[in-house]
Amino acid sequence: MFVHKHSRYFISVIFAGILFGQVPGEKEPRTFLFGLIKFDKESPYESGYWFDKWFRSREFAAPVTLIPIELRYGVGFNGAFSGSISNPSAKDEKGNIKYEDDTIEQLDQGFTNIWGSAIDLDLGLVNLPHYIIRTSWMNMMTGLNYRRSSIFSPAFLPYSVWGNTTPSWGEKKKFSPLINEFLITNTLQWQPFNFWYLNFRYAYGFATAKFYTTNNEIWDEAPTGSGTSMALGVGIRFILDPGKSNRFTLGLDFRHSYTKINTIKDPGDLTPIRDFDLANYGLYLTISAFYGGKRTIGDEAKKLYYHRDYISARNEFNRFLREYPSHAHRNRALEYLEICERKIPYVIMEEGIVLDDKGKTEQALTKYLQAKSLVKNDTIIMFALDGRLDQIALDWMNEAEMLLPAERYDEAMAIVRRVAKFSGHGSKALRRFKSYTILGNGKELQKAGFIGKAMGKYAEALSMNPELLFMVKALQYKAGIQMVNLAAEADEFDEIYLAIESLKYARELSGGIGNKNEKLLTDLQNKLDAYDEYKANLRIEERMNLAREKQALARSERLELGMTLPQIQELMGDPHEKVIGGNGEDPNEQLWIYFVDKKTLQLSFQDYLLFKIEEI
Repeated sequence: MFVHKHSRYFISVIFAGILFGQVPGEKEPRTFLFGLIKFDKESPYESGYWFDKWFRSREFAAPVTLIPIELRYGVGFNGAFSGSISNPSAKDEKGNIKYEDDTIEQLDQGFTNIWGSAIDLDLGLVNLPHYIIRTSWMNMMTGLNYRRSSIFSPAFLPYSVWGNTTPSWGEKKKFSPLINEFLITNTLQWQPFNFWYLNFRYAYGFATAKFYTTNNEIWDEAPTGSGTSMALGVGIRFILDPGKSNRFTLGLDFRHSYTKINTIKDPGDLTPIRDFDLANYGLYLTISAFYGGKRTIGDEAKKLYYHRDYISARNEFNRFLREYPSHAHRNRALEYLEICERKIPYVIMEEGIVLDDKGKTEQALTKYLQAKSLVKNDTIIMFALDGRLDQIALDWMNEAEMLLPAERYDEAMAIVRRVAKFSGHGSKALRRFKSYTILGNGKELQKAGFIGKAMGKYAEALSMNPELLFMVKALQYKAGIQMVNLAAEADEFDEIYLAIESLKYARELSGGIGNKNEKLLTDLQNKLDAYDEYKANLRIEERMNLAREKQALARSERLELGMTLPQIQELMGDPHEKVIGGNGEDPNEQLWIYFVDKKTLQLSFQDYLLFKIEEI
């Protein structure tokens, strides 16, 4: 009855072959620069691996929460760049100093007079976006900055010339700005790898200055100046101990600042300088300590993803989302998770195909069903899986069908039950194959001499499967012949009636049963007629019982979703067939099958509660 439908599933098989064909043979790697560089055509990594490795390797890292201190010390010059790009140098920018009178001789600073040193200190840098809005796309730190700078070898003022104009300007002094800056600093960190990161800084604030000294050790208290200061910086940091919670870095920074001392306090009229600007360029050695910034389980999940371990990656991404619900790259994690869930069924299906090729159909079937249960909105793989599952179902149904002529009914029924767990072919055939098992039970009873019980089994089997009509009639005829020998000794109503019916049917099939058996039939009929009244009363009693049962059924509770197993058992009685989930090991999922009025009623339970009613 169930035959291979190769043409029906040809497309699905071809498609599955395209998706999961035989593993291609190894290809020779492509070489460049005489073999110094090799590129494998068959990469073991997921697409986008190298881009992610270089630009997104730490996108799920925990944010840096605090930099308690960052100290910089370096050298630089106050002035401007000169020369060319290939041969740059530093020079004094004379226009940065403004005088009370444009005719006054300007300060002449040489190359050696503009170089100096500075100490730069950041304190309490906090990742404000992380604490305020609970997310941080990059580590953006805000804190306080203090900087102090001075000149190594300052130039002398043209005091003799200035003294000709105003005597108070004629003291022998050096122009050596001692700058103290108090800034609000903002730092942006970009860390592509675990052991180093780039640092971008911007700061703005207030500056004070003393700028007259005699020996470059003690500065005059007047004149003084104040103004605003702005600073930009870029640098690299190397993490010295990436495994600790409080980590230290060592790095190098290039810093540019622009300080405008535009308010001069000069009560003694000691200087003709009205205001001055300092454009400083410096190179700094930096040490710092910070907290946070470690890699998380999200980074490990992404590593698993790019190594094509989608199942482990999915589990770790779920864990990451639980542990970091407000992470800035949460949406990226959800995207990876969605891709993993889409790819996992393909991986499991491929495992099933490998098992299939080895002839391990049972194990392959488990993989196919697992893959199907995980598919989400993917008609392509569903088409391939359904096609293969249908083929397995048809193969097994054919196998079950071939067992029927050999009267191996229980084995056939066992196969059909297996098919019913994953295919409608099995569910629809349960009633038919069950009729054969009942027929087989009847044969065993008839062989043991329990003719009455055997006839009951035959009738039950026939009510379930009209295809058994001729087989049942043949068995009844055989039973009739068997009863001929027992009819003379029949003295129970059921046996007498069965003997008469068997003899009549035997006569109908064979065209005659002989005079002796005809006389036996007459005698049995006479015996039966003597008990007509008894039989009539018996029928009346049966009808009364039937009416009582119908009334009791009408009063009983209805079959409803959500009923428990005991409620169903009390209402319907024990099922004709019972299928336990998980290959018989998970009683939480059950399928109860009742054969009612030439139909099959299937009740599905989950967690011992009825959740689906089907009538086939």
